[in-house]
Amino acid sequence: MPSVAGVDVPNWCVAGAAGAAAMLTPAAVYAYLLRTSRQRKEFFADIPQPKEESVIFGGVGTLVKMTKPDKALPTIKQTYEELGDTWGVRLPKWLLRNHEFYLHTRDPAIIAEILSKKDVFHSRASGMVFDNTIPLGLLALRSEGPHSQWAFHRRLVAPLFSDKFLLGYSEQVHEKADLLRFVLNERIKDTKSPEAQCDLQQCLKLITLDIIGSIGFGFNSNALMTYLPEGHPRALSKAEAANELKFLEASMVLFLETQQRTGEPKLLRYLPHRFMRWWRTMRDLNKRIDEVLSSGKQEGSKLNMLKALQDAHEGDRKMSKAEVTDEILSLLIAGHETTGYTTSWALYEVARHPEVQEKILAETSAVDLDTLPLTNVQSLLPYTWMVWQEALRLHPTVTIHYRQAEVDTTLGGKYKLPAGSIVTISQLMLAHSEEIWGPDVMNFSPERMEKGYPELHLPFGFGGRTCIGKRLAYVEGVYLLAFLVKNFRLRVGEEAPIPTPWITVTHSAKEGIHLMMSKRSEL
Repeated sequence: MPSVAGVDVPNWCVAGAAGAAAMLTPAAVYAYLLRTSRQRKEFFADIPQPKEESVIFGGVGTLVKMTKPDKALPTIKQTYEELGDTWGVRLPKWLLRNHEFYLHTRDPAIIAEILSKKDVFHSRASGMVFDNTIPLGLLALRSEGPHSQWAFHRRLVAPLFSDKFLLGYSEQVHEKADLLRFVLNERIKDTKSPEAQCDLQQCLKLITLDIIGSIGFGFNSNALMTYLPEGHPRALSKAEAANELKFLEASMVLFLETQQRTGEPKLLRYLPHRFMRWWRTMRDLNKRIDEVLSSGKQEGSKLNMLKALQDAHEGDRKMSKAEVTDEILSLLIAGHETTGYTTSWALYEVARHPEVQEKILAETSAVDLDTLPLTNVQSLLPYTWMVWQEALRLHPTVTIHYRQAEVDTTLGGKYKLPAGSIVTISQLMLAHSEEIWGPDVMNFSPERMEKGYPELHLPFGFGGRTCIGKRLAYVEGVYLLAFLVKNFRLRVGEEAPIPTPWITVTHSAKEGIHLMMSKRSEL
């Protein structure tokens, strides 16, 4: 009997250990990965795919390009041109066992089939995106029937967007719009000329942050004050500005971590600089949430979503504090930058089309925007509503929608997808499709929205998971668009940078939206 480290070991143990060691040599591992990867590649051979740089790593390189903010749009458009309306990216099963394949489509027939297979494609992908940051919010919870946690949350959150609440939010939106008017007027005065160049993407990001801070979290956020010209008598000190921007930084950290944690090893989120940034962000947000939840009533007469969610119930059932926290953070992520970006794109198009600007001005001349209830925005501003819709089509804030195959399935009679595969519907490609919108698809034409929009216009998602805050996004965005056009003339300056699409979780302009603004005469 052989001896190892002074201990007698049976022959069969030595033989087994030698065999295991042989199996774990680099060459053996490589051979195994190569063989299984070739088998999986063959399984997906009927689906058009970009050329893989490595059989073992599949289409990881393509996926990386598609996630780079400045490369995403050209990469996706070029791939559709080369491969057609439906194509896929195979990922290494040994690395991403549950999400081995991504099927991308802009094919109306395939999309219609996805929409019809509600039992197969009913939820967003598990273990991705918001699962990693706000797992108990509607953006992450999986829709698994009327008795699921997701369905319960949706029933409790839905009233936040009812007429009662929109009326309650109106005064707070008016206050923030008035502050925006003041800040922009002060920037114009500071130039000592009739007009000034302003980054309206930044302005809209700040005002929508202030609005969600007020109606969502119940505190008086004034991040807009940080946009006052330097040296202004009411300009904030560095400490005051840092405090006002703390909420903005928190939302940015949420977005960044949501994006970074998708597809990366969990260990990376615990790197000291990232972990401490995340810990500080959640500490500050939870502190504010605790302050509101521990108070006995709404602040004054103003409604806020956080307190309303705490009080919401269905019989004896209520959300836990953790659930309420993740829901309000979901509303922060979904209802802040998205509305701001769409409205800034709308202002850019309005500045490029003076005739559209004049029509909005004519429409708003008969409306007192300083007191307009949000519930009346659509009925009293129908043309401005179409302008905002058209901007959302041409510059969709969310460019793709994800669904996960719950079981093995086949699409189009030929695209075989194993359970766990991710299907991505390209809202961007649908919005720019001549087949759906006609040959003038890339023209900005608000009138195309006069008779409604096609079934495959999906800017807020589709099915049961359609964005629950869609109505608030519309009325807030349309109101701010009308308010700014009524108060300021807009034009694109000769030296202003041309906006470059920057696609992360949302679609913004890399350089911002810089427009020349001048104060209108009193109407």
